[in-house]
Amino acid sequence: MARLRNPFDPSTIGSASSVAVVGLGRFGTSLSLELMAHGTEVLGIDADEEVVQGLNGRLTAAVTGDATKPELLEQLGLADFDRVVVAIGTDVTANILVTSQLLRLGVREVWAKALDERHALILDQLGVKHVVRPEADMGRRVAHMVRGALEDFIEVEAGYAAVLLEAPLQLLGVPLRELGLQAKHGVGVGAVKREGSWILSTVEIRFERGDILLVHGPTPKVEAFAAAAAKLRAKA
Repeated sequence: MARLRNPFDPSTIGSASSVAVVGLGRFGTSLSLELMAHGTEVLGIDADEEVVQGLNGRLTAAVTGDATKPELLEQLGLADFDRVVVAIGTDVTANILVTSQLLRLGVREVWAKALDERHALILDQLGVKHVVRPEADMGRRVAHMVRGALEDFIEVEAGYAAVLLEAPLQLLGVPLRELGLQAKHGVGVGAVKREGSWILSTVEIRFERGDILLVHGPTPKVEAFAAAAAKLRAKA
């Protein structure tokens, strides 16, 4: 079969400007559309023609095909893409097979969705540097939000997190340097959302009513601070 013309030219674009997404289920479709919304060129690949037809015109390109076949991956020139995401979430065997073939093709960065911890372990053993566990990650995120009365929780990496929470009234009007949050609680405030806009924190910033704080630090300390802030709000 003749090699298909690659619709993207990596020589003229920056890092992560071209991404191929293999598997256009809920996760793969959501990922693809979000990438497109932020200016990334996306090639979507799925074996279901109806799914692909539904995304025509919404992605840079969409192809119907069996990605477990090495010749398709070669024809599409996936080795030339900045990143390739294996978003197949219903067939572990197909997920692993496609991932291993992408690695053999020399794809610079492979991201792969793992269905469970055993699957994640296999992907790690294959040499995948970016293993995504969307269900598990979302479960942990919501758990932290429920426990700490947070507006949002993001685990930057294992053991370190950033959260969004409303500034307690007891902290208002005092310069950040005088609050001693790092010394007392082991956390920092990187930015403040005020009247819909984010501003970077300085040691002189004073929190105002309605401010949303971006608090970061070791996960246990961030959670403890969030819980303490929730209690302060309850007493106000």
